[in-house]
Parts: sequence; C-alpha cells; structure tokens
Amino acid sequence: SANDLEILNYALTLEYLEADFYTRGLKGSILKGRALELVTPIRDHEQEHVTVLTQVVKDLGGKPAAKPEFTYPAGTFTSRSKFLATASAFEELGVTAYHGQVPRIDDADILKSAAAIAGVESRHAAIVADLMDGDPFPAAFENKKSMAQVLKVAGPFIKS
Repeated sequence: SANDLEILNYALTLEYLEADFYTRGLKGSILKGRALELVTPIRDHEQEHVTVLTQVVKDLGGKPAAKPEFTYPAGTFTSRSKFLATASAFEELGVTAYHGQVPRIDDADILKSAAAIAGVESRHAAIVADLMDGDPFPAAFENKKSMAQVLKVAGPFIKS
C-alpha cells in the first residue's frame, strides 16, 4: 500500500543515517578492542538494512528514497565518548521509530520484517549502552515515537 511505501522509505532514510554514521566512524581509529569488534557488525547490519529496504520498496513498485547527505556535530568521529553517545541516540531513536510504525503497517510480510529489524535495533542499543557503561535494558517495554517526533530528532543530521 502507499502507506507501507511511505513507512519503508522513512525507515530507509533512518537506516541511511545509521549506515553512514557507522561507516564514517569506523574509518577512524577511535574504537579499539571490544568496541571495534561489536560496532563493526552493527555497521554491517545497518548497511544490510539499507539494501533490503531498498529492494523491498522496488519490489512493491515504489521508488526508494534517495540517500541524503548527513552532518554530525564536531568531535563525533574524533572522540570515542561522543561517537558512542551519538550511536546510542541513533539506536534508541531507531528502536522507537520502528515501534512507532509497526502498528501502522498493512502488509503482514512487511510487518514481520519491520518487527525483526526493530529487534536488531534493540540489540544494537543494548550493545552501545553496555560499551558506555550504561544500562543495556533500561525498561521492560520499548517506547515508540511518531514519524514526526523521530524526524524532529533526526532532522538536524540530514543536510539534504
């Protein structure tokens, strides 16, 4: 449905952001040891999410959202703590974004895929929280945000 295509392209835009962020972050040398071992597969997952969402949009006869250009605060890729804080914010945002859209999805197969990605995003959030010595499972239930709420948070990172 048109509704599902809108949700898929919205998710694709967020996955572009996460894939870009982790790709840039791993080009530097701010992560070492366990952090590097754990963040590298997160980047790979985000890239795979982009690939799969792009293909699903095409398979449904839609046009995948174009990859925007992104901007990040100074120090994001030169400070381990800033990088991980930004990663945490993006992962938590991703979790709430998927949970906010799952009830709106019409197609059962798309719903299954979105729920599966939401679960992976939750795992990413837990890993990043642990790397920051935070609480990897802060609540018994995930929060959700509307598309507008998520885009308000993500908007400052999207240049075009």
